[in-house]
Formats: sequence, C-alpha cells, structure tokens
Amino acid sequence: MICWFIKLRKSPLKLLSFFILTALIIFIIGRYASFGRFSIVPRFVIDSSAFIFGRFEYLNRFAGELKRFRSLADENNNLKKNNFNLLSRLAMLDILEQENDFLKNVLKIKKEISPDIIYANIFNVNLGHDGYNVLLNKGSKEGVKKGDIVITEQKALLGIVEDVSDNFSRVLFVFDPKFKTTAKVLGSDVVGIAKGAYQDKMRLELISKEDKIKEGDILITTGDDMFPPALLVGFISYVDSNESGIFKNIRINPAIEEQFLGRVIVLSL
Repeated sequence: MICWFIKLRKSPLKLLSFFILTALIIFIIGRYASFGRFSIVPRFVIDSSAFIFGRFEYLNRFAGELKRFRSLADENNNLKKNNFNLLSRLAMLDILEQENDFLKNVLKIKKEISPDIIYANIFNVNLGHDGYNVLLNKGSKEGVKKGDIVITEQKALLGIVEDVSDNFSRVLFVFDPKFKTTAKVLGSDVVGIAKGAYQDKMRLELISKEDKIKEGDILITTGDDMFPPALLVGFISYVDSNESGIFKNIRINPAIEEQFLGRVIVLSL
C-alpha cells in the first residue's frame, strides 16, 4: 500500500484523482449509508470530505477554464499567424499587380516613343546646395547614359540624366532652374519654354500678351528639341498678364510630384 502511494506521489494527476475519488466515496457513504441516527462515518469526516470534494471540484473547474484559456490563446496565435500570412500574400499580389500595370505601360511607350528603355527606381530626392538631387538605382553598367530622358509610366516628364556612375545616376529634375524644354498648350498653338524655378516649381516663358492661355491648361512637350513629343510637362497654375511687360507671368504645376519615389523609365534616344 505504501509503495503504491509512493508511486502515486510521482504522478500529481493520479494523486489528485485519488484524493478526489476518496473524498467522493466518503461523502457518498456518509450521505446514504447510515442507520437511523447513526452513521458509519463520523459527521466531521463527512463534512470534511464534502468540503475537500467541493474544493477539488472548484480546482477541477479552474483547471478546465485554464485549459480553455490556453486553447483560446493558441487559437489566437494561430489566427495572428494566418493573418500575417494573408497580409504577406496580399502585399505580394499588390506588388505583382503594380508591376503588371507598369509593364503594360512600358510596352505602350516602347511602341510610341522608343524601343530602347531601361527600368529604374528613384531612391532619393532632396534639395542640395547645387540643386535637386534625384538619384536612380541604375547606372552605366545597366546602359544609362548622360542625356537620357527620365519619365514615369504615365509619360510625365521627370528630368534628364546629368551624371552617371557605375551603379546609380543623378537626374536634372524639372524643378531645377537649369532644366528647360519646349512646351505647348494641349489643343492650342501656344508654345513657350518650360523652365525649372525651385520654390515656384516651374515657369512658362516667352508667352506674349496676345496668346490665349488660362489656369488648368495642360502642357506637353512639342518634340522640337531633344525631348520626344507629347510628354506631359504639367498644368498651368497661375497667369498674370503683366501689363507693364511684353510677356505673361505664368507658373506651372509639374505633372511629377516634388517628392516622387518609385519606378521610372529611362529613354535612351
């Protein structure tokens, strides 16, 4: 008997079951096995057994709730993992869809403008002491050359390659005063020179007072210089007739955003 009890001590679950069973047996005997006013088991033993049985029953319920809590925690962790996996797949799907749309636009540009193009990404845009620093992640190793034109997949003009290293290139941004191109109002014969203007973004010069131009007009390249025709330059944002001068004072809101980061196309013409 002692050896058996020692074995039970080595297994807490079996020992707990033993005590619960013993208390239950004592409680049943005391409750139902009595003769008149006398009981086989003393009353205090019965009461103690009932109390112990109640405590064990409470512990059993507590253990069940703890097990249920652990099960819910595990289930919650599994749901989080599944949610992260789903988000990862959605992110990959989104990237693939964007890349698919980008490649479709690239095919159109190849047909319309130039078959010689290079895909690149802008990884830095900032205003330095010598102008805007717009850096591409492609350089001479990928075939980028000084003078190549940089546009977006929507054919918005971004600038022209100014310096080339082995693995990256610096672009002369359309906001830079050194940048200029011949531009015309879409659907009109009004032509001028679109130039970078830093804080004013861009200006349209050489537009006479007689030329009809208004805010909201769209500007595109004419193709009369090194830039291909029909590239989107921007939108007229301000027109001042300047009564004392010969030309109108016109500002342009460029089609390209000032802090644009993302895929671009380098045209090798």
